[in-house]
Amino acid sequence: MRATKATRALAALYEARPDAALSESEVEAALAAAGAPVNKVTVYRMLDRFAAAGLLHKQVDAARVTRFALASQDEDTAVPRFECGDCHRQFRLAQGSARVQSALKQVLAALATAGHESLAVDVAVRGRCAGCAHPAGGAAA
Repeated sequence: MRATKATRALAALYEARPDAALSESEVEAALAAAGAPVNKVTVYRMLDRFAAAGLLHKQVDAARVTRFALASQDEDTAVPRFECGDCHRQFRLAQGSARVQSALKQVLAALATAGHESLAVDVAVRGRCAGCAHPAGGAAA
């Protein structure tokens, strides 16, 4: 991957917002704001290259929007996330992650035993975030 102004800006975007799960349009707007404006096709290509390199994780949310988040540094783990049905923000779930990882490893092992290969797991919990559920005084996560 070439280190162009746009690819450096994309890397900086996710470095500044490590928990973000951004859509193509959000990335496009953020790159333009950072002084690295690129067209939609270029943004998709960069996001796909970062995902193919294992730097980003590609996921589809409940609204069928493709979002890209930083990939877990441990390739054997899936990062469970919570998605708000109102504002569509996504939050990584750290609490209880070890138990979730243990359960996911058991599922993957059972599937591998059955002969399945190249298994990936994507865990999403959907609901309403605190900011949307309690807009007057709720804590925006």
